[in-house]
Amino acid sequence: MSKSEVAKICPLCGQHNNCKHGEGGCWCDTVKFPKYILDLIPSDKRGKACICKSCLEKYQK
Repeated sequence: MSKSEVAKICPLCGQHNNCKHGEGGCWCDTVKFPKYILDLIPSDKRGKACICKSCLEKYQK
């Protein structure tokens, strides 16, 4: 899997993250990801892809 393909996959659930960061704006640009959710990302996947909106909502509850 290429680096650009990896960037499209949520590191928590493995589904498409629908991130458009760097392409003129994305939903992820307007939200804050709590540290406890970011800490759920496996160390080998940190900084490589955004968490999807579904996981953000799931883990915020």
